[in-house]
Amino acid sequence: MTIRETNPRHFGSRAARSEDPRFLTGQGRYVADLTNVGTVHARFVRSPFAHAKVISVETSEALATPGVLAVFTGSDWADIGITCVSSYPGFQSSRMPILAGDTVRYNGEAVAMVLADDEYVAEDAARMVFVDYEPLQPLVDIADALADGAPRIHEDWEDNVFVKRRFVSDGFQDALDAAPHVVTQKWEMARHSGTPIECRAVVATYEPGRDHLTVWTSTQIPHLIKSGLAAALGRSEDGIRVVSPDVGGGFGVKAQLYPEEVACAQAAIALHKPIRWVEDRREHLLTAHHSREHMHEATMAYDDDGRILAYGVEVRVNMGPYSVFPWTATMDTGMAMGILPGPYRVGEYSASGFPVATNKAPFGAYRGVSRPAACFTTERMLDQVARERGLDPLEVRRRNLLQSEDFPHRSIGGLVYDSGTVRECLELLVEWTNYEDLRVDQERKRADGRLMGIGVVPFIEQTAHTSQEFLQRGVPIVFGYETSKLRLTPDGRLIISASIHSHGQGLETTLAQMAADALGIGLADIRVEFGDTDQVPYGSGTFASRSAVLAGGAARLASLELRDKLARVAAYIFEAAAEDIVFTDGHVSVRGTPTRAMQLSELCRIVYQRPEQIPPGETPSLEVSTTYDAPPGTGTYTSAAHLAVVEVDAETGRVQIDDYAVVEDCGRMINPMIVEGQITGGVAQGIGSAMLEEFVYDDQGNLMTTTLMDYLMPTATDVPRVRIRHIETPSDTVAGVRGMGEGGAIAPGAVLAAAVEDALLPLGPVVVDRLPLSPERVLRYADRARSNGR
Repeated sequence: MTIRETNPRHFGSRAARSEDPRFLTGQGRYVADLTNVGTVHARFVRSPFAHAKVISVETSEALATPGVLAVFTGSDWADIGITCVSSYPGFQSSRMPILAGDTVRYNGEAVAMVLADDEYVAEDAARMVFVDYEPLQPLVDIADALADGAPRIHEDWEDNVFVKRRFVSDGFQDALDAAPHVVTQKWEMARHSGTPIECRAVVATYEPGRDHLTVWTSTQIPHLIKSGLAAALGRSEDGIRVVSPDVGGGFGVKAQLYPEEVACAQAAIALHKPIRWVEDRREHLLTAHHSREHMHEATMAYDDDGRILAYGVEVRVNMGPYSVFPWTATMDTGMAMGILPGPYRVGEYSASGFPVATNKAPFGAYRGVSRPAACFTTERMLDQVARERGLDPLEVRRRNLLQSEDFPHRSIGGLVYDSGTVRECLELLVEWTNYEDLRVDQERKRADGRLMGIGVVPFIEQTAHTSQEFLQRGVPIVFGYETSKLRLTPDGRLIISASIHSHGQGLETTLAQMAADALGIGLADIRVEFGDTDQVPYGSGTFASRSAVLAGGAARLASLELRDKLARVAAYIFEAAAEDIVFTDGHVSVRGTPTRAMQLSELCRIVYQRPEQIPPGETPSLEVSTTYDAPPGTGTYTSAAHLAVVEVDAETGRVQIDDYAVVEDCGRMINPMIVEGQITGGVAQGIGSAMLEEFVYDDQGNLMTTTLMDYLMPTATDVPRVRIRHIETPSDTVAGVRGMGEGGAIAPGAVLAAAVEDALLPLGPVVVDRLPLSPERVLRYADRARSNGR
């Protein structure tokens, strides 16, 4: 697609983020900041059991407490629930109750809601609600849920698998049987979550005179929350408004409809009062949707040169008891099955997906959805091939990587890679980091008794996948297009209303940069609006590395349409050709005749206030709404390569990351500074996944890590300076951009596991097969290496 530009100045610049001043000066507006006269505060009574029958709920003592207005239980709202279904054959649906009825299915599930005029009274009264439980056998791990004779999480199900899916290429078994070499290995990634700074929060108000509900909630997907609320409450969407103001981080955790949002809305309708709930950190760790708990059993067949002949993986994911709206419980297994072949030539392929229901917290989206686990498995398998064949890990990747001439490429996993520069990213990374010198330095340190390891991982990331891709996933809502509405005011300022939402990515700046150059307008004269379903166009929201491509593309197209109209008006006034009109620095002029010019604000005022001066047939309006779906809808792919250098202390299990380098090609960069910030932040989260973060449950399904003293997150001392280089290969999307928001989080698990395994090699061979690499786990790997090395 050809994009016309006039003196581009903002696109591609390292413009300072326009939203930062309000955040840095404490002027951000979050849900917890909202206060309404007569606000009622909500607290939830949560189950201490992972699986139990609810015999009775005694609320009289709580209701007798001064200041308590109401206590709701599951029997009060038995007809309200969240149902998320899939079109995949055999999918077993699970209705998520707003408050548990006769059965609780995970530790922390809400069984009652206490409402009081003071939040401390609500907290105290919640402790006065007595619930009589009859404990049931909990199913904590995947193996428990799949065991013969295991009790059903949902009594009407055939088994504890939401849906079973399998793909096998025609020649897979023959290739496996004929292969000279085969390696099989299990890989595991522990359960953890995005854990943003701002916990969840909801304020709901109801106007009975208009029969209108307004819900302020910290979410990434306001329009989808509105649709989900309407379905759960049985109300029409025109009577619901959802507002998501500033969001203090989301990472996917805030990209699904939660029971608490529905409960606050229903309580507001019942009491005709504003309802406010702000989650505490323990509640967040306990009940905000978890992610990442994958178990893969992989088999890779390869030839004498280490080239992949066949690759088969069984993917099992611990989903908890319910399918979350709007993603369904097929989300992670489906993504893994598609992306596991990665950027490699894979001759034959087999993949099975089993999303398993258990008595852990429900499973939702987290930055990179399934791709960190898929990358971990595939890259770790290649490291085993390299070891078996006596090859450098870098060399085995070179022998299997797709080349530039292979693109566009239909992966054997069913994905369509529009383009890719994975090989180029890898080679630049190798040259830039002096890979050969690192190997020499490693031998020198090993001679001194130091355990230095190197990991290198290339990957290809699906971004901005739209309608066609989501249609194949069987989701109830096809997440495709996004819309941007642009309006010039009479004084020449531009307002962009976007259907996506921002939760820290700098989208207020990048969307402005996408539109500014076409109109020759400064970033200071652009305001970007998000998050209010009554004010911005309908759209899916922010997730899946899609916002800049789709909403940004829509903003770009809309700005060009506005420019064309302004050019026609200016040409009429100047008696010139429309193609000779130039927009720059807030001025409109005729090319080659700078004296024939006016300020953009003057031209806008003429359109709005002097319609007799505009061309016949033109309307006195400067508002354009454009929708963009990024055809063909299968996504545009970002390429990258990561390298890490670590040193392991085999006596303490400590892993020191000495260097971390990234080369990424996300197409044309709208703002390189923001790109680098996103990569660095993603790597930091990936380091948390790889080294620290893990939800630990006991055998009764009780979550043991419910504070930040137990659930460890990376700090400044854990994250090294991330070195970044870029390749810019334009895509076929508007402005040639690709998504990149998730990429930094995808590779760290694989690259750090490879580096630790490499570091331990002098002690003996060992397979690093599980994340995170806590000191205790690293010590076990070191002991195993010593044992194997004897």
